[in-house]
Amino acid sequence: MKNLIIPACLLASAAPFNAFAEVNLSGFGSVVGGISTESDAIVRGYEDSVEIKQGSFFALQAYSDLSDGLSATVQVRARGLDDWEPEFTWAYLSYEVDTNWRIQVGRQRIPIYLYSDYLDVSYAYHWIAPPSEVYKATFDSIDGISSIHDFSVGDAMVNLRAYYGQEDYTNADGDELELDDVFSVVASVNYGWWTFRTSYIQFDMTGNIGLGELVNAWKQTPYGSVGDDLAINEDRLTGFEVGVIFDNQDWLFLAEYIPSTLENSVIGDYEPWMVSVGKRFGEGKYMIHGTVGEDVVESATSVNGVPVGVDPALDALIATTEGVIDRNTYENMFYTVGLRWDFHDSAAFKAEYTHTDLAEGGDAGLFQVALVTVF
Repeated sequence: MKNLIIPACLLASAAPFNAFAEVNLSGFGSVVGGISTESDAIVRGYEDSVEIKQGSFFALQAYSDLSDGLSATVQVRARGLDDWEPEFTWAYLSYEVDTNWRIQVGRQRIPIYLYSDYLDVSYAYHWIAPPSEVYKATFDSIDGISSIHDFSVGDAMVNLRAYYGQEDYTNADGDELELDDVFSVVASVNYGWWTFRTSYIQFDMTGNIGLGELVNAWKQTPYGSVGDDLAINEDRLTGFEVGVIFDNQDWLFLAEYIPSTLENSVIGDYEPWMVSVGKRFGEGKYMIHGTVGEDVVESATSVNGVPVGVDPALDALIATTEGVIDRNTYENMFYTVGLRWDFHDSAAFKAEYTHTDLAEGGDAGLFQVALVTVF
């Protein structure tokens, strides 16, 4: 059911109790199955037995025009990875200052990537999901305010955005992280079949990434600065993104590069990139596609200034820390080939194979199939 009439007070307490607003409901979802080709390798969260919960999810979105330029949007998502526990990914009020400028306040998606605006809507793009080796951020929403401005320059459509807010979240490893003073600006230009986009983001990060005992051990030595680098305590992340899409409904081409730096941190520098090409056939019902990219990470922590052979306990600390640094320094290529079949006006079947280098060494493959839909 696309339209449902409910009391407007459910969306805006400022509305009179006898007022009614039209609420438009929509949704999307993916049911994904995957299996790693190697018994001792985890690829994008998949092991060597068929797993469906890992990449599956459903979401519902409600939009209501409250009149006089004010509207409300709410999106609730439930992922198999989170045992189908619902979470609010969007919950914001939007006000149109004029026809080309609006302000949004509340919980909203922060557009770090080319596909951020519809990151979860697999029906909107060719992959089952954007490559996690490149789309590495473990958060996708913030609580804050944004300003969005649209205008045209000749035949080109320009979209400018600015965001400010904060986010607290728990990542897949159970680490609790706080992001403060999140600031981002985004510019995109659409010209015919071309879309060009660039963005900048910065924020301060604090949290535990499972290295607390190692940090404390270094604090008991004369080389406490190594512990400071291992800890995440108000460390500043800065990053930017450049991307381009060409899509004439026959051929698809996209490229994206997303470097970032977390200063004074074991996480260090990221420089992921990818290039993807797709070809439609069968009157647009089918697409074959291929993607190549690289996940590049270099730790910013070093133990080069710590003497070796002075104290066995210190040598053990050095060895442990070097292991952490090695796990956070790698260059891993990945390759994906896939097929999309639009067998229904609002649903598609997708199949993919990905071959990737592993951060811990070696390589492995991943087979995935998915049914994706919008409703």
